[in-house]
Amino acid sequence: MSTTTHAPDASVAVDAPRPFDRSAPLDRQHVYLLAGAYVVLLTIYTAVGFAITQWWDTSSAGDREADLNRWFEGHRTEQRNQLAEWGSALSNTETKIALVLMLLPLMLWMYRRWHDWAFLTIALLFEVSVFGISSKIVGRARPPVEQLDGAPTASWPSGHIAAAVVFYVGLAMVVFWHTRWWVSRTVFTVIAIAAPVIVITARLYQGMHYATDAAGGVMLGILALLLVRELMIRSGRDPRVTRSL
Repeated sequence: MSTTTHAPDASVAVDAPRPFDRSAPLDRQHVYLLAGAYVVLLTIYTAVGFAITQWWDTSSAGDREADLNRWFEGHRTEQRNQLAEWGSALSNTETKIALVLMLLPLMLWMYRRWHDWAFLTIALLFEVSVFGISSKIVGRARPPVEQLDGAPTASWPSGHIAAAVVFYVGLAMVVFWHTRWWVSRTVFTVIAIAAPVIVITARLYQGMHYATDAAGGVMLGILALLLVRELMIRSGRDPRVTRSL
């Protein structure tokens, strides 16, 4: 009995997945979805901001909220002022740009793909866009204390705090995708919690934001991370990769 081996039919195309470094982090459909989500979230943050300025700030509850800023102002010292300046600098625009630029070659070298860096960068750009436009539209005044820092935007929501959540929590998410080593996971979990908390405390201390601005910033940062992560997964560029390092 003879057997005949048939060669693969060259006319049949096999759709192999494209390497991560040769594919965009989002396909066209999900770029449109991201744009739609931006419009929705911008509308929500603008509406909430107007509600705060029109009803909350003029109420007794709004005045009690400002008491926290007054308390911080009453406990200022030169040393604490310096510490607050350093804490706020963890999420300054210059700091974020420098860290993001340094992470690009590092992540390319470590992970052999650019999607982890794109995840952080897209989430940061999304957060900045929502915060920046809604802040300009709403124009909430800063707390009724002396401000120890300057900013071109208004009080609602806190872009400093939103960016701190996106960057430091997002960085921890990337680490969790790539390693099971408990030391790395523990270190970056601590950073993901400590850095935003330090930035929140510093911005309240400096009189730059109310507590509601801080809460809005935290929520915006979390939403930006979850949204970009989900859209990358749906685009077939799943960033969740676990390696035993």
